Amino acid sequence: MVLGLLGAWFGHRERMPTDRVTRIPRSAKKAAAASITGMQQALEQLGALPGIADIKESRRLPRGFFGLVRTFYTHYDEYNGVVRKHLPIADQPKRKGEPGCTSPCYEIPMGVHAIEAVNIYRTARVWRDFPDVAKRLGEQGEQLFKAIQAGHTGKDPEKIRLGGKAVRQGRLAAAKHLEPCPFLDQGKDRCRIWEDRPLVCRMHIPTTPVEWSRPDHEQFPQGVKAFNIRTPVKVQVHLTQLDKRMLLQSSPFLPAGVLQVLELAQGQAIQEVGEAPLRLQQDGSVAQRANRNVKHAKKFQKAKGKRAQRK
Repeated sequence: MVLGLLGAWFGHRERMPTDRVTRIPRSAKKAAAASITGMQQALEQLGALPGIADIKESRRLPRGFFGLVRTFYTHYDEYNGVVRKHLPIADQPKRKGEPGCTSPCYEIPMGVHAIEAVNIYRTARVWRDFPDVAKRLGEQGEQLFKAIQAGHTGKDPEKIRLGGKAVRQGRLAAAKHLEPCPFLDQGKDRCRIWEDRPLVCRMHIPTTPVEWSRPDHEQFPQGVKAFNIRTPVKVQVHLTQLDKRMLLQSSPFLPAGVLQVLELAQGQAIQEVGEAPLRLQQDGSVAQRANRNVKHAKKFQKAKGKRAQRK
């Protein structure tokens, strides 16, 4: 038992590429002070929205919620751009999820916050193929859970430490199944939620050859080198506090987090207060607006009838 504890504390740890800490220079934080302030203000405004703690009961988001989430991401992207200039990174580095850099998209994102899960669900819920995406999310989440449970040695199967060995090994085992992120468009080789992707994806910039980031490559995970531009500690604290304030108990894993929002919304599209509800078809897809410019549209039929009467 003692040797096991010593091994856990001081032994070799096989970390996923997105788990490695990149030290951000003080000069970079100073240069990005305006962006850091912008992130903090956006999160403070989100936490102060009326009804932010009642989402679980009302199943509606406060007015202005999604606009503030976009504002937060805008400031983070600015922060990321400034920090990159203070690190030994190429001028135009490939980012996780963009064409040519989708190999890292086989690692299940961990560290997704509640506002991010809600935002991603809102974006994806209107897709025609969302039922298929949700199915893949469920399969991937179940696969990850089983992999983590297989390495858990504690008495209580529900009490698993996120930073523990079981989670690390489970995430690695799940990645080895080579199931791509359900939000990855493999045909176009790009992330479908690019504008709404979570921070854990935005921060990750591989510096070794992209193919090394595939879980089936011999260099994965230890050989993969990358910069992870995390938000400053104060911003991370704000995000954690906001998670607690929303009372959603959201999972930090992307598949489970989005599915929790799906369950909360009871399969419906989640809207802000004051927004008109979206119409859903029997198969669960969002009803598309009719194209009134096609030849068989009613307005053309009426005009055709009037011309026939005149003749």
